[in-house]
Amino acid sequence: MEGGGNGVTESGFVAVSEGCPNLHYVLYFCHQMTNAAVATVVHNCPNFTHFRLCIMDMRRPDYLTNEPMDEAFGAVVKTCSKLRRLAVSGLLTDRAFEYIGTYAKNLETLSVAFAGSSDRGMQCVLEGCPKLRKLEIRDSPFGDAALLSGLERYESMRSLWMSACNLTMSGCQLLARKMPMLNVEVIKEDESGDMHAEKVYVYRSVAGPRRDAPPFVLTL
Repeated sequence: MEGGGNGVTESGFVAVSEGCPNLHYVLYFCHQMTNAAVATVVHNCPNFTHFRLCIMDMRRPDYLTNEPMDEAFGAVVKTCSKLRRLAVSGLLTDRAFEYIGTYAKNLETLSVAFAGSSDRGMQCVLEGCPKLRKLEIRDSPFGDAALLSGLERYESMRSLWMSACNLTMSGCQLLARKMPMLNVEVIKEDESGDMHAEKVYVYRSVAGPRRDAPPFVLTL
């Protein structure tokens, strides 16, 4: 199911879930959402394997209660035990990531944008999601402590992408030293300074570091 547009509201989202209880995949774009609506949708469709809710207004809370959208995504991971892919959006605190780490035991891919409160959020995901293979994060507050908390997880993952977070070159260099079997790339396309790591890509490869990287990609 794909949804979106100015004419589609959470009422339509709920109505579809009531009539289609066997939905497994949803990609839904909206400008606003409520915790209650998401909880109702996943209650009606507990077999979701892919749940991607894109609230296009960055860091938008539940527009009725003004609360963070933590309970919405908490309901998703608590209810949908077969969930493999999740994209989160809206105003989220570390509580949402605590829910993900606690309940999303089959999660393989997680996409995060403009979300989280501290390093603790990313730590919860890395510690609690044993099947995680791909983690994509942008414009979030996670820093070196969060990055280094995944030392025991990265070798079993396919890739980690982080951009516009709080990573430093020293943190990335420490990761590369501690995990020499990983490829750690820092992409510096702007004048962000020598210490800041604007974009970081971490991945496994039996072939070792790639030899075709452009000059603005630093392989650590």
